[in-house]
Amino acid sequence: MEEEIVKEYMKTQVISVTKDAKLNDIAKVMTEKNIGSVIVVDGNKPVGIITERDIVKAIGKGKSLETKAEEFMTASLITIREDSPITGALALMRQFNIRHLPVVDDKGNLKGIISIRDITRAIDDMFETMGEY
Repeated sequence: MEEEIVKEYMKTQVISVTKDAKLNDIAKVMTEKNIGSVIVVDGNKPVGIITERDIVKAIGKGKSLETKAEEFMTASLITIREDSPITGALALMRQFNIRHLPVVDDKGNLKGIISIRDITRAIDDMFETMGEY
């Protein structure tokens, strides 16, 4: 059985912001797009991620709605290459207790994002092709 790869399941329409985007604007974008995270980029390189949890923490710590992304983003960014196996993405998510992984090419450029929901779809497809249902 050939293993599924990240590129086959990632979303290529990634919502990203720059390091100077403000908390209130980021929250508006996440609400309008109905998404749980945005990637913070410097050019086309991912440098951080902001999740709903990060926004709640920032507000809970008394941050202004004018606070720039770089001040409350998660900068210890875990990424995965687009040619990696789905099981590798799942292993990273479990290891670091995260639900979103920015997907990069071999030069570190942002190519997409894969979520735990995408991973479950991939696993579902793998079981289906094995005739396990």
